[in-house]
Amino acid sequence: MTNPKVCSKEREQSGKSILSIGLIVLILIAVGLSLVYVRIKVEELSLGYEISRNKKKTQDLLKENRTLQSDFMKLKSPQRLEQMAVELGFKFPTQQDIIYIEKNKVVGNK
Repeated sequence: MTNPKVCSKEREQSGKSILSIGLIVLILIAVGLSLVYVRIKVEELSLGYEISRNKKKTQDLLKENRTLQSDFMKLKSPQRLEQMAVELGFKFPTQQDIIYIEKNKVVGNK
């Protein structure tokens, strides 16, 4: 027959080992969840910085677009085009330069 004292010691030790294994598992779960939480926070911070960089880049591109639009409007202004035409030798047409077209027929001095 088994000794009741030995049996109770074995149960006590097996209960302690189950308790210690459960505690270790609980600690591992807590550490794992903490690591996941830290990883999420790092990703959140990283995305925040990326959003800030993209906003800055968007603002810079919008500023460049406004500058280019302004340059475009200056370059296509009628005064500038007229000045360039004069510099290239163009002149306003005279009455002799005008050719009248009537029903696919050329009418004029030439």
